[in-house]
Amino acid sequence: MEQPTGELIERLARLERQQADLQRSNRRLRLAAGALTLMAGALIMMAQTSSSAGQTINAQQFVLQDSNGKIRGAMGVLADGSVGLDLDDTSGRARVTLDITADGSPGLDLYDQEGRVRATLALGPHGTPGLGLYDATGRLRTALDVPAARTPGIAFYHADGKPAWGAP
Repeated sequence: MEQPTGELIERLARLERQQADLQRSNRRLRLAAGALTLMAGALIMMAQTSSSAGQTINAQQFVLQDSNGKIRGAMGVLADGSVGLDLDDTSGRARVTLDITADGSPGLDLYDQEGRVRATLALGPHGTPGLGLYDATGRLRTALDVPAARTPGIAFYHADGKPAWGAP
């Protein structure tokens, strides 16, 4: 029952080739299974993300804080019905405010480093536009507006607040 050495070596070589083939097939199967698992996970994550994108958050006020917990801005609705957005600098001073008053008049104010208003852009209750430019003390120095239909106006003011020039 003994097999000659040549046949035994041949059989061992054939078994080694089959084992190598099985190892390659096993490696391909594991790679394919891993890729399918990753794709399935990605599809599940995309499905969850797209379904949550339509969610709504309701609140009367939102407060923005930096990484140190310092308030840097706020958006909210006041009891009188006005709505506002305030953005603050790193010192906590308001630098930009955007609001709509209770009567529906929108306005935008820009502030300097000391917290004084330096520019205002607004619409009055009847839609009349106005632009105001202020000096470092907070006094109005230039105004541009349209107070009546087709009647634009411009005015310049002295440092003491008295009119310097205006038209019409």
